[in-house]
Amino acid sequence: MKNDDYTDSNLLAIERQRIIAEVLESEGVVRTNELKDLLKVSSSTIRSDLRELEKTGTCEIVWGGAVARNMPVEDRETLLQQRTLLNRDAKQRIGLAAVQLIEVGQTIIVDAGSTTVELVKQLPRDLEYLRIVTPALNVAASASQYPYVELVMTGGVLRHLTRLLIGPAAISTLETINADLVFLAAGGFTLDQGLTNSNIFEVEVKRAIARQGRRVVFMADSSKFGQVRPITIIPLKKVDLLITDAGLSDQSARLIENEGVEVVRV
Repeated sequence: MKNDDYTDSNLLAIERQRIIAEVLESEGVVRTNELKDLLKVSSSTIRSDLRELEKTGTCEIVWGGAVARNMPVEDRETLLQQRTLLNRDAKQRIGLAAVQLIEVGQTIIVDAGSTTVELVKQLPRDLEYLRIVTPALNVAASASQYPYVELVMTGGVLRHLTRLLIGPAAISTLETINADLVFLAAGGFTLDQGLTNSNIFEVEVKRAIARQGRRVVFMADSSKFGQVRPITIIPLKKVDLLITDAGLSDQSARLIENEGVEVVRV
């Protein structure tokens, strides 16, 4: 079957367009090829959906996809920087708490994200040795500042929006790693849908990360609880430890713990 030979799924047009609008809201940009794989429909169907969304003022069609109407094309590359500034104090505290889990000589995998990178930034300067494996450019840049860190980067194709390497090369590298700890990020998480994200190719990399760790640590500020993105990465019960901030309520923490997840609030 060729990539464009999908038999359109049973989703109604209005359902597809709702999903596309959600991705636009969360990421600011969508690409036709990624939407085609996500929704299992042809490129022509995606283009038709984008035209309808453009008519409603939701997006503006550009070469290869569309951008949110309120996000000019030239601003796409600043999105990760903007995310880094959100809940910055909480993310720094989460990063510091995550560092306490790390021991000399371990191998860890660190996912892309504005919270996970705080883990690397909070590492002590005098640690003897640590191997960090990452598919994320922002994480690698921070880890490269430590002379005791053996930095392993995956291969793959760069997704500029999140600075994450995606694709088969990234996944094949990750599958060779036996990590003591993996540190995951996600666009949102709930009890029912688990950890979720908007991009199918990023999700595949994140799933590979989760598979390779003896212990899965999920780092997320409390604002992400209750947020649902279109694609589930892993169920919540697959997480060993959630590190979040004090904004997560006692009731929500108990419900998460009932799923077998240890919860640390900082």
